Amino acid sequence: MDGISFRTLIVITPKDAERLLRLYPRLVRNIKYGPVCFVSGEGVGEVLDRVPELNGKVEWINESDIIPFDDVHALIKKRMEHILAGRELPRGITGWYYQQFLKMQYAFLCEDEYYMVWDGDTIPCKKISMFQKESGKPYLDMKHEYHAEYFETMGKILPGFGKVIERSFISEHMLFRTDIMRSLIQDIEKNDAIEGTKFWEKIINAIPDEKIQDSSFSEFETYGTYVALRFQNVYKLREWHSFRQGGNFFSIDTICDRDFTWLAQDFDAISFEKGHEVREDNANLFDNPYYQEKLTPKQMLQAAQMEYKEGYKEVWADDPNAARANNVSGGFSMSADVIPEDRLKYLDKDTYKIYEKLGDDLKDKNINQAFLCYENAEYLCEDTSEKERITGKKNGLKESGNVAVNKAAFIILSYNNTYYLQRCIESIYTNCNPDAYLLVVFENGSKDGTSEWLAQWGNDHDEALIILNEENLGFSVGNNAACEYLPEGYDVFYLNNDTRVPANALFWLRMALYSSEEIGAVGAVQNYSEGDQLLDVRFDAPEQYVEFGASNNVPMDNPLEEQSKLCGFAMFLKREAYDKVGGFDPAFTPGFLEDDDLSLRIREKGYKLMVCHNAFIYHAGSQSFIKRNDLRELFAQHREYLVDKWGFDSSKYAVLSVNELKYINEIEKKGYKRDDSFSIVYVGCGCGNMLGRIHFMYPNADLYGVEENDDARRFTISCVKVFKSVSELPMKLEEFDLVAQYLG
Repeated sequence: MDGISFRTLIVITPKDAERLLRLYPRLVRNIKYGPVCFVSGEGVGEVLDRVPELNGKVEWINESDIIPFDDVHALIKKRMEHILAGRELPRGITGWYYQQFLKMQYAFLCEDEYYMVWDGDTIPCKKISMFQKESGKPYLDMKHEYHAEYFETMGKILPGFGKVIERSFISEHMLFRTDIMRSLIQDIEKNDAIEGTKFWEKIINAIPDEKIQDSSFSEFETYGTYVALRFQNVYKLREWHSFRQGGNFFSIDTICDRDFTWLAQDFDAISFEKGHEVREDNANLFDNPYYQEKLTPKQMLQAAQMEYKEGYKEVWADDPNAARANNVSGGFSMSADVIPEDRLKYLDKDTYKIYEKLGDDLKDKNINQAFLCYENAEYLCEDTSEKERITGKKNGLKESGNVAVNKAAFIILSYNNTYYLQRCIESIYTNCNPDAYLLVVFENGSKDGTSEWLAQWGNDHDEALIILNEENLGFSVGNNAACEYLPEGYDVFYLNNDTRVPANALFWLRMALYSSEEIGAVGAVQNYSEGDQLLDVRFDAPEQYVEFGASNNVPMDNPLEEQSKLCGFAMFLKREAYDKVGGFDPAFTPGFLEDDDLSLRIREKGYKLMVCHNAFIYHAGSQSFIKRNDLRELFAQHREYLVDKWGFDSSKYAVLSVNELKYINEIEKKGYKRDDSFSIVYVGCGCGNMLGRIHFMYPNADLYGVEENDDARRFTISCVKVFKSVSELPMKLEEFDLVAQYLG
């Protein structure tokens, strides 16, 4: 209908508006019916003013002028009082309902015949028409989805109402006729069987308190059903397709006109939901011009959805399973985003016997390691009687009073990338013995919805320690702040949030840490690293790395390699060492080289550092810094600070270079075997990293090093006999079996 005018409401927080700001000019251009009005709290106006193209085309309404948030929050808090048990009600639970109530209540402020509501995370792929050309009737757009809770609540607030149409009215937008919305609200308020005066009070009071956090109301389903039963001839129904999983395949920062033109073939809009990031296995697919030339968006998405285990799937009318698609329960509670799997997924059911036997062998040699073995065998055993027998062995050692083993405390810094954090937690819950660790997650000022997800997940998981922090403190300070909440008696395991912990990785790291009192910290091997801790394996998907990890993390004759520093992606400190050094140096904020500095401080206290080769952990790599454009400058600044502090450059003296790795490979080509005895001297050995690798590969080798730099030499690893000059060596260079010089 040409000439019709109405406002389009976007209910959003200033923080979320900022996230999508780059794409809002496209949204405004494609909705042609009048001003786009942002309903929000203070601050959204300043955000929108940053984009000149939006000037004069968008408006702002203070949400408190429609319904005060605190009123809704107070009622929900009261309803959930016994569930909260003294804890604070997450604002996200209230927000889910509040934004719907705002959209409904606006009907009493609206002076037009219609107003449209539009989800702020959804961008039109093309110009949107909301009226059928032939009849002039407005459209009610429909998709394929079903939430039982929505209709349970509807049947209470509007007795006799229920689902009447196979498809769903949930389509990220809806065109309301003002008088019909007013009528709907008045009918709800007439229901004297439910406590409350205002419609939103009755809706909240109609929901069982234990289901409030399950998002048990939908304004779209309620309005659509109300129209279908009371105003059948007002609207025309239309199938609508929005790419709801769009944020998993396209980046807000890089999606371009070409992408929108391609998407418009099959999609009306694309959504960028909070917490969605382009995962490593989805990169360069949907936004790849090559694939866009060969396939339609529908074909691409249908192929991708074949890999989905769960979650929303886009469905077309010609899909034979359309009627059963997206049949889910609950919507706000996102705890299901972390779904632990079978701990024996990649292990044999008799794997526990390996660790029980290892415990038997160690009980008279290292009681701490024996205890860890029995504990792991107990965890992996599924046979009840066998488990009880192993538990008896474990308890027997513990009751002797000689076991001194701490649990591990995973310290995970959370900054954006909800998907990575979910997979990290999921891997811990799947593959790590719950009796062996405490999970500590420190939310470090995420801006993509991660903090909201984490708050809700934390409410459902009291066994974890979740700290919500609104300001990004950087890596060093954030980890230090997290450790302030750490109870006594836990070893400190710094773990990046973009990792996945395979089976037995934690176990072998604990075994390494307790293999000697001289060891202060240990680190895992990974797929994303410098040469010191790199395990050079390549797979197409993260899950393949997890499967590989299960095959790698097994008993080895000599799994430990002494090194001069450890990578902070998975750095595990004995508590007594942590207490002596006190965490990361805040001067390295926001990141880079803080792990080198911590390693040197641990070494300075007399401890050894070990890389554990039978503890592989998958690492996506650099996700927190991936959007920074000052990485080189940041690294240079921190390197200068570290050199001033320690007297040498750890990125030169305490790292395995490419030439050093080549030299090590040449040793095998010369015919040396693992058990051979030979002497080697390395002139310019730095802190001894190359010689440490040789010692790991050839444990009987006699290692000598020469390093002129006094500061670097004092950190040379313990397996190397190190001297200041060649003249101090116990024999001439030509008398050594192997001589290496200045390979760094």
